[in-house]
This record gives sequence, structure tokens and C-alpha cells, in this order.
Amino acid sequence: MIDEILEVPDHLSVARADFSRALAWIDGGFVPLAEARIPVRDLGLMYADMTYDVVHTWRGGFFRLDDHLDRFETSCAGLRLDPGFTRAELTTLLATLVDRSGLADALVYFACTRGTAPPGSRDPRLASNRFFAYAQPLVLRGQPEEMRRGLHATISTTIRRIPETSVNPVWKNTHWGDFTRALLLAKDDGFDTVILLDHGGGVAEGPGFNVVAVTREGLLAADSGVLEGISCRTMMEIAGELGIPGRYGRLAPDVLRAADEAFITSTSCGLFPVTRVDGVPIGPGRPGPVATRLLNTYYRRKNDGWNITPVARLLASAAGRGT
Repeated sequence: MIDEILEVPDHLSVARADFSRALAWIDGGFVPLAEARIPVRDLGLMYADMTYDVVHTWRGGFFRLDDHLDRFETSCAGLRLDPGFTRAELTTLLATLVDRSGLADALVYFACTRGTAPPGSRDPRLASNRFFAYAQPLVLRGQPEEMRRGLHATISTTIRRIPETSVNPVWKNTHWGDFTRALLLAKDDGFDTVILLDHGGGVAEGPGFNVVAVTREGLLAADSGVLEGISCRTMMEIAGELGIPGRYGRLAPDVLRAADEAFITSTSCGLFPVTRVDGVPIGPGRPGPVATRLLNTYYRRKNDGWNITPVARLLASAAGRGT
């Protein structure tokens, strides 16, 4: 494999982001994100009784919007939530939100909460569900120099991921008590992030990301107890096209530690190399050739329009339908 230089999109830094353009839609109208509010008695806030998804735009177009909407609809159905929009209406709303923000590269968060229950009732079926969304500048999960260095992670030995029999991770949720506890401990010990195990001792996921090991056999990511990450699927697809085998299965912590390379996947970065686990280098201790090739290919293909749906096209289609 020919060595490549990691092509990090430096324009996606905090210093270059214009957060004055961040815009929200809530309760039927558009407001600056800083002014968006939900009632303090919303059950989404009180009990994490909600679902959400996060999609990004690239050069004025949504990346894999249909996949994110599929997952959002699955989550809403599983949690018995109703955002109050048809799929076409939701698509138009998100496109309008991005268009009004003027952001070409945006991170778009949209959510459905249980809402507020009638006074004196604890029956979730009687609550009026609430939908809201916002668009803000797309900023890398880690800053450019951090990506070139790679993440220094630790595997939590004391806190395990919430069992899937209690909270189904396939339905995207905000039950992050385990993640937050573990991340605070990891930060206290000088690590960038934390990886949680499931109750069977296999690698699960981390705060907002899937974990992928690169071994002699190819890519390996956990197949259960995790959110079915769209970014992880994207990297598996690219790897397959490049002739790099990839599969989902049980990922043991020792396999991760002994991997040739490792990386996480997330909407905000696509892929982020992991170069140390528990203080020990993964492979050479720097972003490896497989992760580098995958990430570079990912950005080049997005630049060519791969899986991109232009916002302007969505709005034109909506206008043609009279919506």
C-alpha cells in the first residue's frame, strides 16, 4: 500500500466556524440557536425520553440523508414517538433550515421528545410529542492537529455500557450516564476519550462513536450492543471498494489493543484515528495507512458528490410539489 498523507479538512476548525449563523426550528418557527428553548417539564429533558439523529451537509448538500431519516424513523417507531411530519415534510424542513442558515458545511441535529404530559398524569401516551432541529457549523470532532496526532483512548474497566435489554442502542437515545461517568474518569487520567465494554466483556462503543480495529484480516467493528453507525457503514463500504475486507463481529479488547491500527467513526469527522489505548501505542502510534486511505477517499468522494443530496435540489422538488 502506498503511503499517503492524512488530508485533514483544516477549514472545519472552531476558529474558522461562524456560529452566528447557527439556526434552530422549534414550535413552528425559526430562531437563532442561542434563543431556542424547550419547557423544563418536557419529558425528554426530565427523563431522557426522546430520540434524535445528526446528519451533516457538505458543500451545500446533505450526506446520506435518507440513511439518517431511516434511522430516525426506526427510533421514533421503537420509542413510540411521533414528530408530526411526513418524511417529505421533514426533508423540506431540514433543507429549509440549512438554506436559511447559509451554512454550506453544517451539522444538523433533529429530535423528537416525549413532550409535556397533562397535569397530574404520568402516562407517556398522553404527552404531546415535540420536534425540534438546529443547524450549526460543521466542526471536526477533534481539531485538525488532534486528528493528525490521533486519539489517546482508554478502555473503561469499571463502567460498562447500558445493556441492550434495558436501552436499545439501535434506537438513538440520550441515555449517556455511563458514557459521561466513564469520560470524566478518562479525562481525569489524561486521556482524550473512553471506550466502553458490553457486559460480556467485548468492545461496545464510546461517547458518540463506533470503534473499528484494523487487523491482518481487515476491519472489525462490534455487531451488537451498539448504535448502527452510518459513518461506520460508510467506512466499511469504502474499504470494500478499495479491496480491504471488513466485517462486524465481537471485538475483544485484547484484539483492539493488538490491532495494526484503530479508529472511531462519527458524523462530525467520518473517521478519527486512535493511536494509543491505555497509554500503549496502536501499531506505530500514529495514523496508519488504512485509516489514512479511508479518510482521504471519504473526503475526495464527498467532494465529487458521492451520497450528497444538494439542499437546492430538495427545495426545488418541494416547490414543485407545492409544499
